[in-house]
Amino acid sequence: MAELSKAQKRALHVLGFLFLRMGLFARARRLFAALVAIDPGDLNARISLAYSAIKLNDGETALHTLTGIAPGDPIPGGDSTLHLLLARAYNLVGESTQAQEAVQAFWQERTRQFQSKS
Repeated sequence: MAELSKAQKRALHVLGFLFLRMGLFARARRLFAALVAIDPGDLNARISLAYSAIKLNDGETALHTLTGIAPGDPIPGGDSTLHLLLARAYNLVGESTQAQEAVQAFWQERTRQFQSKS
């Protein structure tokens, strides 16, 4: 199988975001899953796959997809995005304690970001 160029990956990401914006979450999920299969290290695709899984109420897939992504990793939206996605995914699987901890981490990160800008 031929490797995708950077421009091709970017175009597929844009298409996936358009699917998300149009509410076509299952299509977005399939596209982002394919991008992750091609390049498991693509953090943008993994974050987008987790988000599309959450929109489809699939917390297990979202958590699995987020496994291995850590605070400080270069993801869109930074650490606050990671914490918010984790909170939503934990909530979907009924893990309320972990969801609350992730929400607290989200607010701590947002507070830190706000304070560093002032």
